[in-house]
Amino acid sequence: MLNPLVTQEFEEEILELIDNQDKYTRSDLQGIVTLLVLKILRAGSKMPGN
Repeated sequence: MLNPLVTQEFEEEILELIDNQDKYTRSDLQGIVTLLVLKILRAGSKMPGN
């Protein structure tokens, strides 16, 4: 299990996106989700042991 301090940033961004999804087009949402996934992957690659 990851430390909540590590995941909190991403959780907040995902929840904010869910709360405001009606403000975006489907294409906008796809782009935002892609960026979030890339940020998560980048953070994961910087974790010790990787």
